[in-house]
Amino acid sequence: MLMTEHERFLLRITLSNAEEDLKELLERAESDLILSRRDLHIMLDAIPVPLSWAAIPSGEIKFVNRAFKKTFGYQDRHFQTVDQWIDKTYIRESDRILSRARWVELWAKQKSGISEVDTIELQVRCADGSLLTVRHRGILLHDISIGIATFEDITANKLVEETLHRISFEDPLTGLPNRRALQARWMQEMEHGHIGRTSLLALLLIDMDGFKSINDQFGHDVGDETLMAIGERLRACIRSNDLACRLGGDEFLVLLPGLSSPDQAETVCRRISEAFQGPLTLSGQTVQIGVSMGISLYPNHSTELAELMKQADIALYHVKKQLKGGWGWFEPMPA
Repeated sequence: MLMTEHERFLLRITLSNAEEDLKELLERAESDLILSRRDLHIMLDAIPVPLSWAAIPSGEIKFVNRAFKKTFGYQDRHFQTVDQWIDKTYIRESDRILSRARWVELWAKQKSGISEVDTIELQVRCADGSLLTVRHRGILLHDISIGIATFEDITANKLVEETLHRISFEDPLTGLPNRRALQARWMQEMEHGHIGRTSLLALLLIDMDGFKSINDQFGHDVGDETLMAIGERLRACIRSNDLACRLGGDEFLVLLPGLSSPDQAETVCRRISEAFQGPLTLSGQTVQIGVSMGISLYPNHSTELAELMKQADIALYHVKKQLKGGWGWFEPMPA
């Protein structure tokens, strides 16, 4: 039995990259090469990409395909309108605002032909309560008042990306950012261009006094727990926009952007010193650890990250040489 043109096209989009062929399918629908919406219905149901079909501009959902129901767990007529779908399943307010704005803008601007909604990444709540990250696209067929939305599940891809990001930019023991993250954050601050003109940036290089003796006396397991506890205490001492990172061993660094005066850096140093005045209880062992800090300031001392770190290290050396803990500023040599 010979296949019709529509059946051959259906077979092709089922076995190939469906999203690339969807636009061609809809163009055929709009140009009356597909004779009825029932034909379009059948073909969309076979596409292995989750999609929904809504009347425009009312937003009434007329159809969801099998892939949509399988992916999200919602059945026919669960949502009456696109607004209900967005309100109930898009968990981030920013996603809800952006998605509505893009659809409305295209519908208002263009009254004929086909227009496309740019790709948006969304987090969608499924019927069973689980969350999926999806890549959302849309096509508007103005002449026949139809909007088609597609949803590509990229949850696994996003998980891989996040895992690779953590491997690249996080210290595996403490969960703090690492040197790469510090460099990336520095570049971000420099690109904004505000530091140095309207505000200052301080680097605190931090060394934990007495950490070696903890490793020697109690072993590396307690030493690792100590480092993790140090990371938690440092996080609690800084602002949300600051960066605390582990450089290696018992050496940590705190980056403080957006300061209005050097005194603010000393306030953070004081807070960190106070946080380590009390003992740590780890695996049934009570340990005491101190903290020494060296501070350098951008742009007063240097405009380069590597140089600022060297200067903070010099300041830290002088603090530790005096065997008193606490903190000290880098002092440039007299000209």
